[in-house]
Amino acid sequence: MKRLLNSVLPFILIGIAIVAFAFGIMLLAYLFFFGAIIGFILFIFHWLKQKFFPPKAVSHPEKKAGRIIDSDEWRKL
Repeated sequence: MKRLLNSVLPFILIGIAIVAFAFGIMLLAYLFFFGAIIGFILFIFHWLKQKFFPPKAVSHPEKKAGRIIDSDEWRKL
């Protein structure tokens, strides 16, 4: 009986590993599928928001005239 169990056990373990691998691939496919659906929905919401409510023009602050004091003291360190 022990000899039969020792000869069959590797095949049982390989079968379990193949089933676990196939289940993992199917789970990953479902995650990608639902992720793509959620991403598409978010894209549509963002596109509609940009289409109906365009962003306001950004006013850049004017640069003030001034003096820039540059120093080479950092080179002495």
